[in-house]
Amino acid sequence: MSSIVKKLSVGIALFAMTSSLSLAQDREIDGTNCTNPAVPSISGDAGQDLETLLDAQDAVQAYMADSNTFVDCMNNIIDRRTGRGLGLETSNEWTAFINANIDAQESIAEAFNEQVQIYQASEN
Repeated sequence: MSSIVKKLSVGIALFAMTSSLSLAQDREIDGTNCTNPAVPSISGDAGQDLETLLDAQDAVQAYMADSNTFVDCMNNIIDRRTGRGLGLETSNEWTAFINANIDAQESIAEAFNEQVQIYQASEN
């Protein structure tokens, strides 16, 4: 197994432990200082070209880090404001943002892993 494939395999394991693809903009959630990161798109042909696959890996790693920071930020805001007048509607809305980020992490990891498998199959 080549060193690049080994690195990609390690990347797959890291994505698994950290846990609608679109090109949405990063945006701050009203009432918080938390920025909801944009989900990168993974090209359906990323597995055909090593350079494109590595670019996708960089984008996914950056998203995972930003998404984890966002989830931690939102959890901290909810924890601090619970008991100090955080309304149920706002709490539910913010929790939905957290859940959407976790779902997006799983989706982006799955899309990337599919492209890694395509690349690995082309190397055999």
